[in-house]
Amino acid sequence: QPDRDTLRGISDSLQRAGKDLFLTDEDWLLYGEGRINGGLMFAKNTNFTKALFQDTFYAHVRGPAQVKHWKIGAKDMECSSNEQICLNDLWRGKGKPFFAPFATMASGKRYNRGAERGGVKHITDPDVEIMHWMGGSKGSAGHALCNGVDLTGDGPQGYGCTP
Repeated sequence: QPDRDTLRGISDSLQRAGKDLFLTDEDWLLYGEGRINGGLMFAKNTNFTKALFQDTFYAHVRGPAQVKHWKIGAKDMECSSNEQICLNDLWRGKGKPFFAPFATMASGKRYNRGAERGGVKHITDPDVEIMHWMGGSKGSAGHALCNGVDLTGDGPQGYGCTP
């Protein structure tokens, strides 16, 4: 929504909630509600978020080997796949006591709407603030943003639309 300052709104919501990390779920998918999608994360510059991203990077590099002591306080966890699975393990698993107090979850339908499986048709819905193209849906981004309604604010020859 080009007429909204979505990122300032997210920042304000973190401030009001006293949280450091804004996450979105995959509630546009069947069984996706409450499951983190790593396509949009908004982090305050805090000791917690710095430690978190250092921890998840280190755990990712180690692969299936557990990290004994995480800077955020978690113990004996690994990130054997990708950041989305790692964050979900922190959000719902044994890392929850160290992670959840600092994070908040919002609806992906609003702040991280997946374009796949027909989701791109929701791009002009008034409640959708951020659209996320991933995987096979990436090819639909140019047409969705640059044809018909001008969602970039720069017109069909502007930023993001010019081939």
